[in-house]
Amino acid sequence: MGFRHYFWTSGEPWCRVRSWLVPRLIAALHSVLMCTLRISMSGGSRLQPLLEEPQRTALLVTWHDLTLVLLHTLRDRQIRVMMSHSRSGQLQAALWRLHGFPTVWGSTRKREGVRALREALRGLRAGEVFALTPDGPKGPLHCCQPGIVYLASNAPAPVFPIAVAASSFWKLRTWDRYLIPKPFARVHVHVGQGLHVPPDLAREELELWQQRIAQALDDAQQTAAQRLNTAPQASLDR
Repeated sequence: MGFRHYFWTSGEPWCRVRSWLVPRLIAALHSVLMCTLRISMSGGSRLQPLLEEPQRTALLVTWHDLTLVLLHTLRDRQIRVMMSHSRSGQLQAALWRLHGFPTVWGSTRKREGVRALREALRGLRAGEVFALTPDGPKGPLHCCQPGIVYLASNAPAPVFPIAVAASSFWKLRTWDRYLIPKPFARVHVHVGQGLHVPPDLAREELELWQQRIAQALDDAQQTAAQRLNTAPQASLDR
């Protein structure tokens, strides 16, 4: 306990050791796990033009607990992600950068959160693709926050819900019940239809679109679960 506390909270040299070593260890373990999984995908053709053509503005959204497999299936596409400035957020950002995801720094603090939304908005208007978790970074679980609607409406950018289902998995005892597929599990990723949030939404319409995005994510999750047993094994439709 004493060494763990010192390693996690101290400054130099542990800060640099932690920032360099931990993400690489996790990345190695993640790669080994992904190699054992039999992954299939449906709806991947909806993302293809976004990821292969210039001026490809879009928001890819998934629930916070489903990101582990997407870290693998969407790697090296220069999709931008938003991370918090916390210690755990910085480690996560380092891990995602190792997989080819540029980072925008966000925060639950109002001022820093507004700054991050503005940076994301500039990126979207410049033709970038962002991947965000509507219930992150601290929940509530599977509750869509208004920032997604704000970005989709003001960019404007289509919102694509993405879900993941696994035949066997662990769930961590964290606020998001983070899902980790067990080795050799079958996994299905489903990309739902894009949602087009109207521009210049009135404030009273924000909550309605939050509910619609949450429902689209839940519908995508149901589809992923249904197709898990019918999709060709190890088929990755991109």
